[in-house]
Amino acid sequence: MDDPEGEEMMFLKMVKNDFIRNKIATLAVFVFITLAVILAASSINNIANLIQSMKELQERAVPADITQMHSGEFDQLEIDRFTEGQRKNIAMQETMVLLTFDGSNIEFGENQTMADTVQDISFVVQNQQFDFILDLNNKKLAIKEGEVAVPIYFMQQYDLKIGETITVKNGNYKKSFVISDFARDYEMNSSLTSSKRFVLNQADYDEMRRMRAGELEYLIQFKLNENGDAQTVQTAYIEAGLPANGPTVGGKIFLLFNALSDTAVAMVIILISILLIIIASLCIRLTFLATIDEDLREIGVMKAIGISKKDIKKVYLNKYRVMSVIAGILGYLLSFATVNLFNSNMKLYLSSDLSGNLKYVLSLIAPIFVYFMIVMYCKKVLKRMDKISAVEAIRSDIMERGKNRKYRFSLLKNKVLSTNIYMGLRDVWKRFKIYRLLLFIFIVCTFIVILPLTMYNTMNSPTFSTYMGIGKSDMRIDLRRTDRITADFNKLQEELKNDSDIGKYAAYITSSYQIKNAEGSWDYINIETGDFSVFPLKYLEGRAPESEGEISLSYANASKDELNKKIGDQVTVKAGGTEKNLIVTGIYQDITNGGKTAKADTSFGINKDAVLWYIVSIDLIEGVDIPSKMAYYQNTYDSAQVNDIKEYTQQTLGNIIDQMSTIVVGAIIIAVIISVLITSLFLRMLLSKDMSSDCHYAMCWANFQTYLSAIYGRNHVGASIGNHLWGYCLKLFRGAISKHGDVLYGCCKN
Repeated sequence: MDDPEGEEMMFLKMVKNDFIRNKIATLAVFVFITLAVILAASSINNIANLIQSMKELQERAVPADITQMHSGEFDQLEIDRFTEGQRKNIAMQETMVLLTFDGSNIEFGENQTMADTVQDISFVVQNQQFDFILDLNNKKLAIKEGEVAVPIYFMQQYDLKIGETITVKNGNYKKSFVISDFARDYEMNSSLTSSKRFVLNQADYDEMRRMRAGELEYLIQFKLNENGDAQTVQTAYIEAGLPANGPTVGGKIFLLFNALSDTAVAMVIILISILLIIIASLCIRLTFLATIDEDLREIGVMKAIGISKKDIKKVYLNKYRVMSVIAGILGYLLSFATVNLFNSNMKLYLSSDLSGNLKYVLSLIAPIFVYFMIVMYCKKVLKRMDKISAVEAIRSDIMERGKNRKYRFSLLKNKVLSTNIYMGLRDVWKRFKIYRLLLFIFIVCTFIVILPLTMYNTMNSPTFSTYMGIGKSDMRIDLRRTDRITADFNKLQEELKNDSDIGKYAAYITSSYQIKNAEGSWDYINIETGDFSVFPLKYLEGRAPESEGEISLSYANASKDELNKKIGDQVTVKAGGTEKNLIVTGIYQDITNGGKTAKADTSFGINKDAVLWYIVSIDLIEGVDIPSKMAYYQNTYDSAQVNDIKEYTQQTLGNIIDQMSTIVVGAIIIAVIISVLITSLFLRMLLSKDMSSDCHYAMCWANFQTYLSAIYGRNHVGASIGNHLWGYCLKLFRGAISKHGDVLYGCCKN
């Protein structure tokens, strides 16, 4: 062809005609590409915002690298001497003194209390050197006398507002404070951490402490030098016999907890967008099958007059290039509005200002990636044109090769099924490859809904606590705040034995031990001993320890960065100068106590000189009121913390569950849109293929319902969609019949 302008005009005309002729197919593919870009760009946008907001929060809050929680006797001079001896590793040290209250001592609104919270409530003053508690603008809180800054967690849980009051009372102390701000706390922001800090003015705090209104607890915090070794400091701290009646938490754990919920949401959205890209690609394949059948003669003519295969493919490829570019731009722009559905939690807990430029650059990855994926797939599908010769294409029989074989489903032999159902099954058998493609698309569509729905249901499951390092039980009693916990623990066990409302219970004792690390030196580890068959956990690998020589490790402790152990490996533990070799029988997930825990059977024994806390898990007999029983034990043992495990899980994972529910709703809407568009596209393709063969025209009008029977015969939701599409498809058939009425003759020979 010697006229380039004429060739280009012909190509443009063919592309234009293809857009007009295949409106449904074009719309379906365009929508899928746009949705894929919107979700992918939104999730990347979310990750970019997360990186930016976490960096800003970390810079403003200056969090501790090591935090040792402690309750009991405390001497700051010992801590100071230790700090001076570790100046090679430690840059700064600061101890925050917490005044801890039970939620029932905090009143707000109309005689409401915070008794139902599973969080430890503490009142503090702002630190001087690091670990600053910020306001919602990420500025250091400065609280006036008579005012209080309430943690964001409680603002959200109890719908508290600026200007409202809370009243703190305990014994002879009672005072009301005006809520002047909400506290963004890097270390205790997340619902996954079990403590929350209210910030007071120094004068109000001194008065509260002077009147001994709350239980004293301590956060012994260290900020390391740039090259400081956290493990060296922790080991030296324990060896020095310094206060350690509580968990030790590293700075990385706080980072993980702050980012966990938003990262999980972003990952789920990315997976959904990948599934949408797959569906868009399969839709393109369906469209090509129909388009090539319709354009077979035109393809033959172009080949016959000397147009190259590359130029012919370009006609079809350019359509999807243009479509991908437009859908990519539209999806990219819409993603900045869509992302607001997913980042409300981030704006509240991490940063109110998400105006950085990083998100605009990183979000471009989504449309560019989708564009190249679509174009590459189009090129792969178009390779089938290489097998079509000009003569075969002009004869229009290339797609009919191999179709003259006899089929088993003869209409005359049908004695059982109705004609529509029988013909539907016959059509599926004859064109199984096409229906198989449709089935695969619907399977992928189902996964779009199942993926977030499964996560949502799992988090709401009563057994989900077993994935968090906590056995499933009706209630759990923690004893860890005072020096009398051992006496309270012994008294509690005697009472539980005689309580007829108790179905079963198990006591667990956590003590500190030395353990040989991967380098051969000694570190410290908290090991919980008890009978773990009573309230079992879900293990990532292996099983619970059952005898004296066995131990199970949390994933954090077993990782390469820590002990680097697998199932069957041996660990060496030392207590009171005696070494014991234990075999690792299981690895489990744990979010309690910084994620670094271990479990051993009761037969292992306890380190009586280093008992940290006691826990009792309880199941009540059927019919016993759990809240009443919890209230009884809470009132009887004022040093204890009594939790409902189901409520504990709900409050701990509340933010993630709420975000996941939004994704579930969005996934269902997307799945419905996909079902409607795919059905329309598939029926359009079937009509196109059938109308290209004279022998099918007569059967089209009489037996069109067979398509719906074949596609949706066993699918109630699909049947509903099919009924709505029926009217539209009838219009297509009327047009086809009126246009090709001359070929309505003897079509039932096969």
